[in-house]
Amino acid sequence: MIGTAEVTPDGVGGTPADGTDRCEGVREERTANGFLLSRERPGTTPVYYRVGYGRLEWGADAAAFRPDTDRPAPDPGTLLALVHGLAPPPDATPLPGVRRLTLGTRVEVDNRGVTVSRRQPALPSTGRGLLASLGDVLTAGPDDYAVAYSGGLSSAYLAMAALSAGHRPQLLYADLGLPGERPPLPEIPGLRTRTVPLDVFELLDHHRVSGAGVIPPLPDQEFPRRLAERLFAAAGLPLAVGTLLEDIVSSSLSQTDRGRRDWRLLTCEPFHLSGTLGSLREAASLLAEGVVRSDSPVRPPSGTPSGDAQPVDSPTPPPTPLGRRDLPGLTRQGRLAFQSAQQAALSVWKNHLDFLGPVLGRLEAGLAARVPAGGPLVLPVTQPAVLGAVDAIPTRRMGRIRGGLYQNHQPLRELLDKRRIRGLRRSTSSFDLRLAAAAYLHRESDKIAAELERECALGDLGLVDPRVVAGLVREGPHRSDHALPLLRLLWIDQWLRKG
Repeated sequence: MIGTAEVTPDGVGGTPADGTDRCEGVREERTANGFLLSRERPGTTPVYYRVGYGRLEWGADAAAFRPDTDRPAPDPGTLLALVHGLAPPPDATPLPGVRRLTLGTRVEVDNRGVTVSRRQPALPSTGRGLLASLGDVLTAGPDDYAVAYSGGLSSAYLAMAALSAGHRPQLLYADLGLPGERPPLPEIPGLRTRTVPLDVFELLDHHRVSGAGVIPPLPDQEFPRRLAERLFAAAGLPLAVGTLLEDIVSSSLSQTDRGRRDWRLLTCEPFHLSGTLGSLREAASLLAEGVVRSDSPVRPPSGTPSGDAQPVDSPTPPPTPLGRRDLPGLTRQGRLAFQSAQQAALSVWKNHLDFLGPVLGRLEAGLAARVPAGGPLVLPVTQPAVLGAVDAIPTRRMGRIRGGLYQNHQPLRELLDKRRIRGLRRSTSSFDLRLAAAAYLHRESDKIAAELERECALGDLGLVDPRVVAGLVREGPHRSDHALPLLRLLWIDQWLRKG
């Protein structure tokens, strides 16, 4: 049920919403002058609101705001942005007048009406380090739990935090049976790792996508959600995950304390992508401008726009990987709609992330891109004590230059090196999803291509050419290059046809 707060002759009255009091980080308060709705801490469960003349409506179910007519679909540009992995603006919904309550947003109702404002959330300073803060969060959670263990930096650090708190959780490793050689998982002394075989094709099956919801589900969130459900079923315990830990314990090359050894910049990534630079002055100048050199060996004159300059310091809206190419098969109408939606979304995201600051900004971007709503997950990175501990780490300590490479996430690496945890996986958090998408399309290519040629909702909207997309699915090398966007397209197409 939707909650209401509205101005009446007798003051501010209304009714409470169902379920929003259990949404982490959301504050609902009857004040002396009226009512306040705000999101003061990060959380994975969304809350939506709509403002009218002297009236506020809010609730945790976006579908409750839907009119009685057909489901309103996102605009064409937003659909194509989702295909390319670009999240819509953080407060956006396809429902008229309905907004998502973002971190830092405050909606106040008093006798003057309804006011929407923003206040940057404050992070606590507990004096506890990151490892101890993570241990505190795990101790305050369920009495018994398991840890999702990938063998990567974040999950290994979370396992060490559990050990430091005196816990002995089981480590669960999801074996997806993906192609390629997998090195042995790094061992965590004192903890036992259990391997859980999973069917990646069942996890990615686009035919299971329903037409429910006001926005289409995406494999970026549904894959980890389904995976977590399988691990939860295997263990019968809540699942603690280190998701986004690397995202928030992060910095850029220009923020690193280089001391008196600036000469290391001359051979350091990302400069060596096009050869070394000629002088320290040139290297320092590029860092000061917030750009890195790409493919061109010749630097353009100052003030000249250049496609080989990439930002390195500003928070990046989720997710915009360098080198991303648009999916072949977009029509002219589709390209124009996508470019317009992309520019609008990036502008809103930049404003939101700049407002939140580095730690909360990176967390919000990661939550929007890769974390499913709800589910049997214990997600310590959203807790204020953990965020405060990260915020207390000087930015210059987050990374270092070594051996011609910029090494990020140093607070995590240093602890694991000290505990002699070796052989950590180096792939990014989205690597398995991209590999799984390629494997899924390879096995199902003929069926998928035939489906697209027979019926394609995005084609009916004039946004893509189904023949080009079907041909891309059938072509091995090009199919792998665009596997994840193609998989997103299939999920969105199913959602449109079933809605």
